[in-house]
Amino acid sequence: MEIKNHNKDRKRTGMRKRFSIAAYLAVFACVVLLVFQYFGFISKTVYEESVSHLTEVFHQSDNMLRELTDKNLTYLHMWGENLQNTSSEDEIRDYIKKAQEYAGFVEFYFLSAEGNYKVVTGNTGYLGLQENIEEEIRQGNDVIANAAVPGKSQLLVFATPKAHGIYQGFEYDAIAIAYENSDIVNVLDISVFNGNAQSFVVHPDGRVVVNHSSASWGNVYNFFGVLREHSDMSEKEINELSEKFKTGCTDAMLLNLDGRNYYLVYEKSDIQDWMFLGLVQADIVNASMNSLQRSTILLVSAIVFCIAAFLISLIVQKSRTNLRKKDTEILYRDELFQKLSMNVDDVFLMLDAKTYQADYISPNVEKLLGITVEQIRKDSSILAKLHMAEQGDTEKNYLEGIQVHEQKEGDFEYVHLKTGEKRWFHNIAMCCEINGKKKFILVMSDRTADWKMNQALSEAVRAAETANRAKSTFLSNMSHDIRTPMNAIIGFTTLAVSNIDDQKRVRDYLDKILSSSNHLLSLINDILDMSRIESGKIHLEETEVNLSDVLHDLKTIISGQIHAKQLDLYMDVMDVTDEDVYCDKTRLNQVLLNLLSNAVKFTPAGGTVSVRLKQFPGTVKGSEMYEIRVKDNGIGMSPEFVKKIFSPFERERTSTVSRTQGTGLGMAITKNIVDMMGGTIDVQTEQGKGTEFIVCLPFRIQSEKHHTEKIAEDTILPAAGSDFRGKRILLVEDNELNSEIAVELLNAYGFVVDTAENGAEAVEKVKNSTPGNYDLVLMDVQMPVMNGYEATKQIRALNDPALAGITILAMTANAFDEDRKKALECGMNGFLSKPIVIEELIGTLQKNIEQVSLQNI
Repeated sequence: MEIKNHNKDRKRTGMRKRFSIAAYLAVFACVVLLVFQYFGFISKTVYEESVSHLTEVFHQSDNMLRELTDKNLTYLHMWGENLQNTSSEDEIRDYIKKAQEYAGFVEFYFLSAEGNYKVVTGNTGYLGLQENIEEEIRQGNDVIANAAVPGKSQLLVFATPKAHGIYQGFEYDAIAIAYENSDIVNVLDISVFNGNAQSFVVHPDGRVVVNHSSASWGNVYNFFGVLREHSDMSEKEINELSEKFKTGCTDAMLLNLDGRNYYLVYEKSDIQDWMFLGLVQADIVNASMNSLQRSTILLVSAIVFCIAAFLISLIVQKSRTNLRKKDTEILYRDELFQKLSMNVDDVFLMLDAKTYQADYISPNVEKLLGITVEQIRKDSSILAKLHMAEQGDTEKNYLEGIQVHEQKEGDFEYVHLKTGEKRWFHNIAMCCEINGKKKFILVMSDRTADWKMNQALSEAVRAAETANRAKSTFLSNMSHDIRTPMNAIIGFTTLAVSNIDDQKRVRDYLDKILSSSNHLLSLINDILDMSRIESGKIHLEETEVNLSDVLHDLKTIISGQIHAKQLDLYMDVMDVTDEDVYCDKTRLNQVLLNLLSNAVKFTPAGGTVSVRLKQFPGTVKGSEMYEIRVKDNGIGMSPEFVKKIFSPFERERTSTVSRTQGTGLGMAITKNIVDMMGGTIDVQTEQGKGTEFIVCLPFRIQSEKHHTEKIAEDTILPAAGSDFRGKRILLVEDNELNSEIAVELLNAYGFVVDTAENGAEAVEKVKNSTPGNYDLVLMDVQMPVMNGYEATKQIRALNDPALAGITILAMTANAFDEDRKKALECGMNGFLSKPIVIEELIGTLQKNIEQVSLQNI
């Protein structure tokens, strides 16, 4: 029984203690509330009384400034009228001197609208006014502004355009008087605060007109600059005050300058857009009130401190140890989790199941999602913005329906809210119950790196498959187009062997073999050109070119095909004033020959092919635009094929075209070359009526060149024949078949041919020969033992000048421009490409042998 009573007493004692603590806390809270209300009342009363007093004092100063301004402007108007009626300069000087003695201004100015001035003594100068007064003077308005004159302190200038005229030859638009800043300050001096008040007259943007401030601040040119340098006001607060000035607001405020509180009173002045400001230390204004306030604060603070100390000592003493221990544990856990979360790509969230309010947010959320912790705490629905627009708000839907101890997983595509980058997350949502409240725990794992890696692998696989398909397509096209002429060559060769005794048949077969061989060579050249274009290895080389020569040569080349197909060829020129240009002649010829060859190829017998050249003004100085139209009345093209005419390996499949040989690469090469030359190519066509290609190319024109027109010539000059009998050639060729072909061809033209199988043998034969023994050397490039480049260098290095200077022509299957350059750089005189074109071979030999003969004369 005693134990039960003891337990009851203990319970009563505990309840009594808790009640006492609650009562103490309630009393303390009431005292604190009353103290704060009292302090607020006192502070408000002091502030209102002080502001009212200051407003009245500074308003009087503003009235004095306004009276001063009105008086001086009135004087100026009166003086201006008198000066207008006075013509004698002596009378003007006497009049102004009396006015200065009466009004007390520092200087009198005859002022132009531009700011130039002349004083009574005749001195001139420029009045550096703070404002641009020209417009005001032109409009007839009075002006009051600060001014700076070298050698003088800052001035306040009053100007009126009511008087204007000429003084000592100086034409003035206004008259002005100036006061020193100190003179104006004396008028505004506020004696009620024993000289401790400061005042300013400023523009709304803070520029100071009149400065009556503390000497410690120096010369003040902008009031807002003082606030930025000496006050604790933020930029936002300063901008708000500036807006009040601009609206002409009258108000007061308390601010801190250099660690001291000041009352700032400001009101709109009636003078221009000026604001009148007054500054007085709060301690000076509130001298008597501050003493009472301090005493009250000290007394109340002592009482509150004693009560607080007593209550806090009762409560804190018992819980200090437990709180310290719990705080340490929480700190350890929090620090551990913070470090872990900052070094993983997982965001951890704990949300209330009812309100979706965030109870915990891992600190790496901003890095991974672009949302700050504060934003989620304020409104967790911001997580919905992570979803793509088409997904909508799925976050709550994702969490709804999860029961306690259940878990749900899913993959989501989010948008990083700061960078806008798409990111991929794997989310795990769990539901648990903590202190009787249902909570959602959301783990959002960033899987962007894994997704991008998988995406890159997929793209690599697709790229590889595309490349394989392209390779297969290319090989299929090449296999078909190469096998076709090869089949003809092999077939007709077999037939020629089988009918060797039938000369007529053999000649027919050989003609067809030759045609197929030329087609095969054209195919190989087109493939190589297309490959070099796509790899960027073709570069344009601009040289001096005459467009008349280009068209003349083009006509010479194509005339054989024109006559063979019984076609009419027309070439004409329109408005071409600049025939001499700079361009890559080889590539231009290639473009035009491709277009013209196609026109001839696809135009039936009796048709017409025309080429028209026309000049247009260029868009760049020194360049002109040239339009070349190649037109035929042949079979034309279908609209479907025109869309892909410039794609490689494209040929229209019709009964007519299928019988015409072609690689399907010519137009693709033409389009690429035109693009490289900065031009355009268009096509106009209709099936059964013909086709017209329009090429526009910009060319730089040559100045100071005039060339004879050749386009209209109708005759084709054949190459002149030469007697090559007795001419000796050293043929350097490692391939036996190629050597046999060349020897037979050269012998047929009367050449005596000696052969060498490699470069080393060629060097020895030239070295051991006598001058004149060989007229020329035909040098292959790729050979065993020593290549043609090295052999040429060694021949050029021979001691005998006659042997070292022998003419050497490269004859190789390496037919690219860089191979031609390399041949010339190592000392060769010319370049011939394989397979051998007889006309080109004989023409080159004739040209070089004639040059040698001329040198020997």
